[in-house]
Amino acid sequence: MEKRDYWAWLASNEYFYFDKIQKILKVYGTAENLYNISEKKLMSDDRMSPEDIRNIVESRDKFNKEDFYEKLKQKDIKFVTVEDEDYPENLKPYDHRPYYLFYKGRLPDCNKPIVAMVGARACSGYGRNMAKKLAEDLSKAGVQIISGMARGIDTYSQLGAIVGETGTFSVVGTGVDVCYPTENIELYNDILKKGGIISEYPPGSKALAWHFPQRNRIISGLSHKVVVVEAKEKSGSLITVEWALEQGRDVMAVPGRVGDRLSGGTNRLIKNGAGIVTSANDIISELKYFVFNKADEKNTEEKILEKEFLMLYSELGLQPKNIYELMENTGLKYEKLVEMLLQLQLKGLVEQPSYNYYSRLS
Repeated sequence: MEKRDYWAWLASNEYFYFDKIQKILKVYGTAENLYNISEKKLMSDDRMSPEDIRNIVESRDKFNKEDFYEKLKQKDIKFVTVEDEDYPENLKPYDHRPYYLFYKGRLPDCNKPIVAMVGARACSGYGRNMAKKLAEDLSKAGVQIISGMARGIDTYSQLGAIVGETGTFSVVGTGVDVCYPTENIELYNDILKKGGIISEYPPGSKALAWHFPQRNRIISGLSHKVVVVEAKEKSGSLITVEWALEQGRDVMAVPGRVGDRLSGGTNRLIKNGAGIVTSANDIISELKYFVFNKADEKNTEEKILEKEFLMLYSELGLQPKNIYELMENTGLKYEKLVEMLLQLQLKGLVEQPSYNYYSRLS
């Protein structure tokens, strides 16, 4: 078997969740070593529990890699491991990164801005409106939105992102073939049109309570910035904030009314130094570092693109122009044009005074 097949073996059994795998691999080093160790040696190792040994032995006997991949193919589910080139770059630096991911659709592009949006499930009308508006405006500017598809802020963030038409992604606490909550089935299907559903849990996994705090590290790890829209003082969404801070991610929050229980968590975050969000522009301006850092890494590519940026910039004036007019005049495709306009915005050269209209900054 290849290296990724040993991860497939572990991934095929719900017993081997992340913490369990991490603990076992501290003893045996790699999934390959664990697969190949004899039952006799396992039985003689007092560091392993009888339950661990039984699951390792039984799952090895049952595992069939061809069957594993065929079942994924039938459900249009993809599988990526830490051994693979297409494993998300944003997750690689962390020792708590998942060893593998299942996904439907596609994975987010880590070379483009990704913002995680989280918040209360039982959110207010204000929270719903802010989440949807922020996500829509960010998405229209070419920012990828990632969340958890839970009720409340997650749902409205992803609904807004879908309107904005840049891919949105959901990291779920179930298998990727399970829609939870079930009333979000339309959202689930819409996400798959341009984005993806992602999980570290095998297909068919149910919505267990402990799955959700665990998946939050993936939401924050995939993102470049985390935005909290509404949260109580002890909101579950603050677990994502804790992961984000551990991962070195910047956290921003939407302020709420003083004394409102749904604003206690977000107002405290702001008091403790989180960035304040009143519009999508607040987030976009904070993403400038991302564009400049990527630019430093890709000097050769930028030289190739320089002429296209100059051509686009020369088409813009102080009078706003519609994006479709810019497409016609420059010959650039919609997706590429949106990305280039976003970079010009982040560099302070262009503004978007209204939806799909762009102009130079005076």
